[in-house]
Amino acid sequence: MLATHTIKCGGKWYNAGDNVPESNSLASPVGYTKADINRMRTADLQKLGREKGIENADSFSGADLKKMLIDLMQL
Repeated sequence: MLATHTIKCGGKWYNAGDNVPESNSLASPVGYTKADINRMRTADLQKLGREKGIENADSFSGADLKKMLIDLMQL
């Protein structure tokens, strides 16, 4: 992908016209960022936890689920 302007991607700066490797695309590969997880309500975290295979996700607090999900998704 060619950068249309100066961007920082994957910890490296690219100038306009530089080829940005696809593995360093701007979108998160898991669809969530650490900030997204930290902003979520407990009910949403429980739902995401169930989707990601966390057993008994409904029994954990929001803070615990945030830590587990961030670790699980390697964010």
